[in-house]
Amino acid sequence: MNNKEKFELAVNAGLQAIPYVGGPLATLYFGYKQEQRFQRIEQTLKEVAEELNGMSIPSIEEHNKDELIPLIDELTDKIENEHLEYKRKLYKQYFKNILLTPTNGNYEERKLFLNILSQITPMQIELFQFVLKNSNVIDLQITKPNTDISLIRSSILQLENYGLITATLHSISLGGPSSGMPMMLNASEFGKRFNNFCLQN
Repeated sequence: MNNKEKFELAVNAGLQAIPYVGGPLATLYFGYKQEQRFQRIEQTLKEVAEELNGMSIPSIEEHNKDELIPLIDELTDKIENEHLEYKRKLYKQYFKNILLTPTNGNYEERKLFLNILSQITPMQIELFQFVLKNSNVIDLQITKPNTDISLIRSSILQLENYGLITATLHSISLGGPSSGMPMMLNASEFGKRFNNFCLQN
């Protein structure tokens, strides 16, 4: 039994233990959850099929099946569990691209793209694309209405950790405000490939 199955078993047992309503509640919860997951996968695959209709798609022989199948398997798991419609559209874009360009010798990068795609937030995507479109962005000058500056700084650090942007020291100010050294941000080459593969329609 894997961790996911153990977790679902624990949730089921916990719901069942609730007096009077536990049994029906567990049935309702897991039935609804399975239905939602099935609908997400079904809808996504249907849309991918429609959008690829009439396009020139490489034959399956051009793919390395030992690289392609694990990516599709992991992708469908992520679609199944994704609640945000925006992220589901990005998964769809990723799926189309692994079919339109042979998965053969590029597994590591495509796997990393998928991992980043599953973790990145809509706000981080917005920040990344801002940096992508505007070279030499100074991090301390980035603001967003009604958004805590700490959330922006944290998101920038996360984008660096993903390898999507690079940060270089812009200037040193002695005795100035203690808000940190200003860093100059640019999209990395890896980030540009991620954008082309996962974010561009």
